[in-house]
Amino acid sequence: MNVLHQQLWPGLLLLPLSAGLLSAQTRTLRIVNYNLEADINGVTAPRPGLIAPPGNPTEYRSGGVLEGIGEELVNGHAQPVDILALEETTSNPQTVGPIVSGMNAFYGVAGMYSNSNYQATEAGGNPGDGNGPNALVFNTHTVQLLASTPVDPKGGEAKLGASSGEYREVVRYQFAPAGVAAAASNIFYVYVSHAKSGSTSVDAANRASEAQIIRTNEAIDLPANARVLYVGDFNLATSGDASYQTLLAAESPSGVAQGGGIDLANTNGSQNINWGKSTTATNILAVETEHSYALEFRDDLQLMTTNVFYGAAGGLRYLPGTGHVFGNNGTTVYAGSVNQGTNTALIKRLVTNGPVFITAAQLYLDLTNASDHLPVVADYNIPVPAR
Repeated sequence: MNVLHQQLWPGLLLLPLSAGLLSAQTRTLRIVNYNLEADINGVTAPRPGLIAPPGNPTEYRSGGVLEGIGEELVNGHAQPVDILALEETTSNPQTVGPIVSGMNAFYGVAGMYSNSNYQATEAGGNPGDGNGPNALVFNTHTVQLLASTPVDPKGGEAKLGASSGEYREVVRYQFAPAGVAAAASNIFYVYVSHAKSGSTSVDAANRASEAQIIRTNEAIDLPANARVLYVGDFNLATSGDASYQTLLAAESPSGVAQGGGIDLANTNGSQNINWGKSTTATNILAVETEHSYALEFRDDLQLMTTNVFYGAAGGLRYLPGTGHVFGNNGTTVYAGSVNQGTNTALIKRLVTNGPVFITAAQLYLDLTNASDHLPVVADYNIPVPAR
């Protein structure tokens, strides 16, 4: 049973009521990771289509891609985004702040959304040089951000960049539900990263090193049974990539052991999947994320520790069937567009007798203007003490 909801003008989406009004001792969270490509070709602000329609970037009554994610019925449930992990921003003031302002304006609730104040560091230690640091936006009504911790290579920020393969700083975010005391039973962690792209052996080795930085940090800093999500743009061509296998390694099926991830599209950790170059396997196409106008690669993922995936008692758990690439229903041929054939931008759409919600046609325009990637979305439940 999820948190009670109410209709809210002008966003017209389902918004959780205050943290204390619960129909059960769980809360559903919608977690999204999205590469904005916001700093390419001199673009420093959010592109039209993300939080407002193309052609009218100040019109927040139509909330763009982020509206569509909140309207989508997943297992019969719709709700605004709770955690939005971002890659390729320019900076908090230039990219992230306008997203927060736009989402608050769209929902008509001041302070509903906020962002991590930590400004991730890029290659060379300069957060404004256009290389796309990671960032995070969150719904203050549903979650509380407890910590934002940089995760750097050995040697610190000086090692960020081509010399070590860690081009963009990984950030580890620590969360608990809003409105309740943080405790071992409700704390969880989200690692946000953007791995080295490229197909050379050096590129692959750099990606593997980046993944190992995350795993080493997790082993040293986190409790043995921590609930962990690994999200971001991992720049994968195949499931055999060493970085991917490093993130999947060392988890027991019982969910007791620390570390390692489950991939919703590859739960057994197969190493022989080519994410691209597929013309028949729609189950593979349905997880490709780049580009929205020509689906070619599976770059963006949400991985999770097995205690989250298998729903071990006492913490964050994945809601089966909710993980998906938003705007890609798997019917598109390789390198086709998200609107080709019968492919629709929304898996299911919230239908009411009131005002019209965002249409698939509008959302297609939003998706292809907002970024060259597609968002990855999944829902989770987390225990909340009775009040």
